[in-house]
Amino acid sequence: MAKKCPVRSLSDSALGELANLIVSTLGYAKYGPDVDMDINIVMVDINEYLELAGATSNIYQDLLRVILSSNYLDANMRFTCLQMLLNCGVSFLVTEVFPLSYYEKILQVIAAQGTGLRVLNLKGVWVKEEHMFYMFDIVKKCKYLTKLYVPFIANDDLLEVISKHCSHLQVLDISGETDITEIGIESLSKGVCADRLTIIDVGMMGEENICYSDIALILEHCPNVETLSTYSFVGPSLKFVHDNVDENFQCKLKYLHDTSTDEETLRVIVKTCPQLQSLYLDTPKSGCLIALSNTFLRKLKIYKFSCSELMELLETTGRYLDHLTMIKGNGEIELGVLAKMCPGLIDLDCYMMEGLSYFSPKQHRFSRLEGLEMLSSPIANTALKSLICNTTQLKRLAVDSVSLTDEDVVSIFIQHHFYALEDVWFTLAPNLTIQSIQVLMNECPELQSVGQLSGWALSPDDLALLRGLLKSGNSSLVLTPNGFFP
Repeated sequence: MAKKCPVRSLSDSALGELANLIVSTLGYAKYGPDVDMDINIVMVDINEYLELAGATSNIYQDLLRVILSSNYLDANMRFTCLQMLLNCGVSFLVTEVFPLSYYEKILQVIAAQGTGLRVLNLKGVWVKEEHMFYMFDIVKKCKYLTKLYVPFIANDDLLEVISKHCSHLQVLDISGETDITEIGIESLSKGVCADRLTIIDVGMMGEENICYSDIALILEHCPNVETLSTYSFVGPSLKFVHDNVDENFQCKLKYLHDTSTDEETLRVIVKTCPQLQSLYLDTPKSGCLIALSNTFLRKLKIYKFSCSELMELLETTGRYLDHLTMIKGNGEIELGVLAKMCPGLIDLDCYMMEGLSYFSPKQHRFSRLEGLEMLSSPIANTALKSLICNTTQLKRLAVDSVSLTDEDVVSIFIQHHFYALEDVWFTLAPNLTIQSIQVLMNECPELQSVGQLSGWALSPDDLALLRGLLKSGNSSLVLTPNGFFP
């Protein structure tokens, strides 16, 4: 049977009770009938109570996390709690999403009370130009920031302030559509945090809204950067440094994303990135993959490519791969041959592939595969059954459209032991009924979720019965009507 719902830990229960007590007290003071109380005095009283009770900085931090991320509290209540609980002892803050009218007030509170922050995530607060001076104030006062997330709002002026005051900064997210130019990038790359920065999210995925020569400044002057995760044209940036600054240049990039890569650029990438572990190639030019022949990549993601060229590459490099994602491959991939070339794969994702097959049974199997996802990638039913039967160590299985029957599920999951399987997602499975779910529940002891049940042959009565059985048995299994992996 599927696992039981775990007992909530004492710390989580206590935190939830305390958060509820704080919110209900504030709610009563604000909205209670015939109540005339000064909310500021109530906030002071609550803080005094917490202090007398011995609340630590971690407790204030956890209370903010629970309350600000709540889907059930309105913006006014969440802001009041932020105003009351944020203090110089709090080191981690994620603001979450707020309406526009709260942006200025939130920035004022953080500037006044958040001087101890080491991690600040403002993804839910889009700072407008007229409020940017509050952002400058925050950066100047939060002298110990190590991680700062300000996507879609950064500009050259903000980068200049960061470059002068954030001497401990290691992670910076300035991604998205921004007004950043060469001036701001140069300030950052030559600022007080240049030697500490390891992760920089900059630009928009798939769009060259920041020139590759500007990104080259970061690569040249920030020696410890390991990833520019949202920038899709790192190859030309490396080539710019290699060709115009130092032909012996090397960096510490462990991940990069490049678009329309040709063989010359790929050879420069290999030469300048000796520590490269993960690579995303978007629409590589024909014949360029040969440049990767002597690499030791652990992760490869490739989009719009020749399947035959990829398989030729994997003959020499596949044994090092842990993760492989293939999107829109031209040609067919024989998964048995792939298993022989990449015996250590842990995750395999296939999206919009022209064709998949599996003719090589047990002697060529994925012995370490934990995640298998195949979407919009045709594969014969017999091949799919054989593949699943030979990957019994799977934890996650997702296939968008399957013609499997209840009898197939019985033969797969009763005759083979799937002791680690946690998630099963078949988006469209018109031949699977309640019997298949019962088999999965009984035979997969670690099972946590099954879906997308709206595409299965289940009636509302079937779902009601299953959910009743799960609830009565205190099962943690989630039956999901729609969606993919959470």
